[in-house]
Amino acid sequence: MTRSKLVSLEDAVAGIPNGAKLGLGGWIFNSQPMALVRALIRKGAKNLDLVPVPSSIAPDLLIGAGCVRSTVCVFISFEQFGLAPHFRRQAEAGTLKVHDLDGPAIAGGLRAAICDLPWMPIPDLGTDLPKHAPDFYRPLPQVPGERKMLAAVAVRPDVCFIHAQQADEHGNVQFMGPPFFDVMLAQASRRVVVSVDRIVSTDTIRRHNHLTKLPAAMVDAVVEAPWGAHPTASPTVYRADERYLAEYVKASAKADAWAAHLQRFVHGAATQGDYLDALGGGRLAALAVSESTLV
Repeated sequence: MTRSKLVSLEDAVAGIPNGAKLGLGGWIFNSQPMALVRALIRKGAKNLDLVPVPSSIAPDLLIGAGCVRSTVCVFISFEQFGLAPHFRRQAEAGTLKVHDLDGPAIAGGLRAAICDLPWMPIPDLGTDLPKHAPDFYRPLPQVPGERKMLAAVAVRPDVCFIHAQQADEHGNVQFMGPPFFDVMLAQASRRVVVSVDRIVSTDTIRRHNHLTKLPAAMVDAVVEAPWGAHPTASPTVYRADERYLAEYVKASAKADAWAAHLQRFVHGAATQGDYLDALGGGRLAALAVSESTLV
């Protein structure tokens, strides 16, 4: 009989050591693994090396909480709310090591890790990124007349955090919306931890098997965390909380306001239930999406 992989938030992050290379799934303001990120901050993680795909608040929160020493990224942005405040501040101050990659390099690096190869060929887009990130780009021999190519060095996270809409207790994970880079990130990582808005029966998983993008064999731990992507969206379940995102950016501007924000929503919210209580039921109800969830 297949064992249960259902664990608590605390147990999911307990074995992640300081200095780990951490992949973060989702896409900008969609499906960021926020409950897992907050649990990792409460654990007191230090010196993390982040591998976020195009992202926003998940890596920025870890950076602002003092957990990160470096990041490999295409970009970390708050889009209509401006630049990611802690990422920008620490990058400019030189307290955060930033390895700038383009889209083909991060995708190629993950593909190389998936295939257990040292590198993967990618097109040279003609930027100066190879000069500034020589550890992640290598020139390849070129035949006259052929397109210029580079070798993207393998990017293999020690562990990745992903958020999806539902899973069963065995770790069969289903996405109700686009999986973004999440499947590739999971395949490239040594360990995969997934939070979901709800745990459903294996019969439900089987009835809608086409939605299963991460089968149990690929998942090491699954956490039931309702609203676990908040303040970002979880497709078909809830929308992004733009009010929260704006408040986050404002609080990030001053040390005392930022300390109060961390206390209220991270350190002072010991459980996911405490976090939701801090937000308030009315606020959450306004974000809920009334779409079919196939349960």
